[in-house]
Amino acid sequence: MTSTGLSIPFLHPPSVTFRDFVDHDPYGGIPALFAGRNTSFSFNTRVAIRKACDILELRPGDEVLAPAYNCGSELDPLRHARLSIRLYPVDRRAHIDLHMIERMIGPRTRAIYLTHYFGFLQPEASALRALCDRHGLWLIEDCALSLLSGAQPAEGYAGDVAVFCFYKFFPTLGGGALVINNERLDSDIQFSGRVPARQIIKHVARAGLAMTLGEKRSAAVLRSIRRGRKLDTSTLIQPSDSQDMPAHYYFDPHLQDAPISLFAAKPLRAFNVYKTIAARRQNYRLYLEALSDIQGLKPLFPELPGDTCPLSMPVLTDNRDVLSATLIARGIPATSWWSGYNRYLDWTGCEDARYLKDHVISLPLHQYLEPAAIEYIARTLRRA
Repeated sequence: MTSTGLSIPFLHPPSVTFRDFVDHDPYGGIPALFAGRNTSFSFNTRVAIRKACDILELRPGDEVLAPAYNCGSELDPLRHARLSIRLYPVDRRAHIDLHMIERMIGPRTRAIYLTHYFGFLQPEASALRALCDRHGLWLIEDCALSLLSGAQPAEGYAGDVAVFCFYKFFPTLGGGALVINNERLDSDIQFSGRVPARQIIKHVARAGLAMTLGEKRSAAVLRSIRRGRKLDTSTLIQPSDSQDMPAHYYFDPHLQDAPISLFAAKPLRAFNVYKTIAARRQNYRLYLEALSDIQGLKPLFPELPGDTCPLSMPVLTDNRDVLSATLIARGIPATSWWSGYNRYLDWTGCEDARYLKDHVISLPLHQYLEPAAIEYIARTLRRA
């Protein structure tokens, strides 16, 4: 039985080809991607991750091995569940090392956390699944950045549980999903909390400020509003000379068990999934061609596999923060991707992951971006 948390009828997909989807999406938008799966929709992905801790019956002190290349926000729900988080290496190609992960497994290890980056599925996902089976460990699969990737979109079949995010690919105010793949787990997923009106107002305000003032100025306004907040320093690990991730990235206990809001749920059926995939893939190919002759820029993923729907265009560069500021000043919403650090995690020995956190700039390639915009971004990069 599928528990959706939404009053939306799910349709099993007909037998059609990819070409049929480009002009017409018979799946009925995003919710139908999860047809036939044990799925529930959450306020955001962090809420889904926190719920997964309870479903997997992880207890305070249990160890979770998680990738060193991380935003920090996705691991904070594990910290809220009072789990011990140990970071495993991720190389400069954003690939994991199975042998290193296996060596790190100890008597307190109960789960491994896997992340698919920028829409590119981890090639070792199936092998990691087998490793978890050998050692009797749970696998938490983070598909927040790979919602539309896979032989069928919303892949996420390797983990005992998988989590997804909607607003990174579509213009919704939040929204995430939790999927249970392991039939031995409790099948009755229910987000029984209340939708927090205060957070909805924040989302609306943040979106309004961004449209009115631009991303950079709106971020400055929000930072000034948060100056009164105090950071709990009792368990800090990360040295104070490293940049902290934004305050709102840390898990908000008031959101625990919160279901998806109507602001996020209502639009989900309106989006053409496969037209989105086609547009994003085309934009990625345009970027690969446009950036090929620009010195000092290197695509993190120089090839586009057939099962990939990219989130954005991740590029490695030595002057990332300066370049990002230059692009933003010229109206291009570039991001110094995951530049901040969760101060409660131990980043010792994570040099390759820290290199990525300090050198990756994310360029926009969403489905609403025209080829002329990519040409403009490329010209701006050449001048910069």
